[in-house]
Amino acid sequence: MMGNKERTFLHNPFCRAVVISKRPLMREGLQIVMKEKAAESSQILLANYIELTSEILEQVDVVMLDLDSSQQEFIEQCDFLNHLKNKSQHVRWIFILPLHLLNLAIDRLLTTKTSLLSLHEPMNSIIEHVFNNASDVERISDSLLQEKAAQTSVNDMVKTSLTFSECRVLRLISKGWKLVQIATLLEKNYKTVSAQKKSAMRRLEIKTDAEMYAWLFSEHGKRELNIPPYNQ
Repeated sequence: MMGNKERTFLHNPFCRAVVISKRPLMREGLQIVMKEKAAESSQILLANYIELTSEILEQVDVVMLDLDSSQQEFIEQCDFLNHLKNKSQHVRWIFILPLHLLNLAIDRLLTTKTSLLSLHEPMNSIIEHVFNNASDVERISDSLLQEKAAQTSVNDMVKTSLTFSECRVLRLISKGWKLVQIATLLEKNYKTVSAQKKSAMRRLEIKTDAEMYAWLFSEHGKRELNIPPYNQ
């Protein structure tokens, strides 16, 4: 995250903030930039969210917390933080987190007084979230949403790891063959063919035959199984 000289509107230049991060560069860097933007502001720097207490929360307007952790650690953090949030209704919360925690954060942390920012958030965006009212900024930052959209696009392009046998069974099903006919054609036991179909559905996270047929005739399914026009 790099600072720049762009002019940022500050609704509350007297903001009192807690900055929590295990990374000294994050804590001290944000403190320097915040002081440059608003000399009247004040900051409390903490290395761990466990150090945050009700007494500290009574002294501040904003808590900015770097949540770069595993999913299990994040769930434990949420339980602790939600307890404090419920006791400090006046405080706004800004969580800086990696993309893999976004869905959990939406479920467990997002409220009208919460903002979710990216680990790669531009410094100007962070400053805007710190010094402005919750109603004046995004609850989920554009940077984080753009990362999510980019990941979804990449995931759509990545092939599912179906085995050769699973692909062959699904191709035949897409052409209207029944499992008993496929077993006869391939000179396989019916139970073997049925197991390959079920295994393919598990890999694709498909639970019903209706979902399977929808996938078979989707663009993704045709590409995965190399069905025309994707085998040209």
